[in-house]
Amino acid sequence: MSRSGTPPYVELHCHSAYSFLDGVSLPQELAQRAGELGYTALALTDHNSVSGSMELAQVAADNGVRAIHGAEIDVNDGRHITLLVRDERGWSNLCRIVTLAHAHTRERESGRERTEPWVDVQAVLDHAEGLVCLTGCAQRSAIAGGGAQDERTSRRLLEAFGREDLYVELQRPYAREDRARNRALEAHARRVGVRCVATGNVHAHTRARAELQDAFVALRHHAALDACEPQRRGNHSHVMSTPGAMASRFADHPQAVRETLALAERLRFDLTRDLGYRYPGAEDEGAERRLAELCMARLDERYGADGAHPGPGARGAHAEALARVEEELRVIERLGLAGFFLLHHDMLELAREVAVEVRGPSTVRALLAPGRGRGSSVSSIVCYLTGLSHIDPIAGKLALGRFLHEDLSGLPDIDLDFPRDIRERLIPRVHERYGRDRAALVAAFPTFRARGAIRELGKALGLPAGEIERAARGADPWGREAAIGDDQPRDAAHAQRGA
Repeated sequence: MSRSGTPPYVELHCHSAYSFLDGVSLPQELAQRAGELGYTALALTDHNSVSGSMELAQVAADNGVRAIHGAEIDVNDGRHITLLVRDERGWSNLCRIVTLAHAHTRERESGRERTEPWVDVQAVLDHAEGLVCLTGCAQRSAIAGGGAQDERTSRRLLEAFGREDLYVELQRPYAREDRARNRALEAHARRVGVRCVATGNVHAHTRARAELQDAFVALRHHAALDACEPQRRGNHSHVMSTPGAMASRFADHPQAVRETLALAERLRFDLTRDLGYRYPGAEDEGAERRLAELCMARLDERYGADGAHPGPGARGAHAEALARVEEELRVIERLGLAGFFLLHHDMLELAREVAVEVRGPSTVRALLAPGRGRGSSVSSIVCYLTGLSHIDPIAGKLALGRFLHEDLSGLPDIDLDFPRDIRERLIPRVHERYGRDRAALVAAFPTFRARGAIRELGKALGLPAGEIERAARGADPWGREAAIGDDQPRDAAHAQRGA
């Protein structure tokens, strides 16, 4: 701790379990540990991913830590760079870079999928605005060699990021020639005219997880622990340490330590507050009118015109339904969500078209709505009238509040389920209609269950296959606990395989 009481160091390079088969701690564990150790801020920089960023953002403040967001990016020549978010534009650019890094991972080359993400360095340079660039980790730094190529790379990075947003990254994993490498990097930074910053390349929040990180290295290389010793870290330098200990680790480079504080002060982007996201259609001034017209037209169909000719809805309920529609439309207009409902309606109508194409126009199944709302959305008469729900909230006397209210801070939840035969044709049609740069599939991360963890870790430990299988079959197949030598075994189940 410095004389002013401020911790002397901020960690700007840290991996969570979203760095698959590399990091071994969940974002909330990292935030909690950072708070216990006295950190004021913590940057999460997972490999080619921002999947843990929102988790960190939501728990950091509760632990007295300010979340900084970033990622460690693989570039096409096998080297790494670390990107940190400075503002909203930087977050957008980082997401674009991560997307580009994964864009080719389903392509096939010589009959095999190219599954490793990477991005051309030019793509990083093209999306540099709002980002701070660190030159990467000790073993795979963008300028590790110090030769002519590294000089050219540095000049290109400098041109894109500028002197204020480009730093030479120093690390000390207590490997051979650490000191000499850092001295060479510091000299390189002076020649280029940029500053150095110290980072710890954290992969675990406690020493108890270090052995699990070794096992993950073995799993990643499809080898037993003994066979992958050269690839393992060999010490505990990748475990989160105190700010004071980190300052001592870089005693030869005190300015690089001070730069961690100065840089952290500049990185004030708050993912929970500064994103400024507006749902597609929110900019459409005619959305409220079109939604109202659609609802009023369907109102007479469902409840009869002024109640004179009751439709399939509750008899004599036209006046009540009209009042409910007007109330919901007022709330929707106040929240600026008309485009949200219209987009869901448009998606449902597109699915109806696909259903007719797939099932034929004469079948009964082609007439049925291929996707229906469920959950709290069934309490909305707007959802009912636009076809997003099949439940009449007037007849069912359903209250609106859980789904939609004026104090809503996020988006209401509307789930549409599509059968497999429609979904396979619908997905490419969605991309065609809205554009491939405006439509995406949500990522899902399968996690280890007890039996899977036992099988995989048993291989890493080199245990006989028969013993591994007996132990796996004796475990609860859906249990979240596996005996893996962890201080919190339930979290081992969250060590994601990657998706």
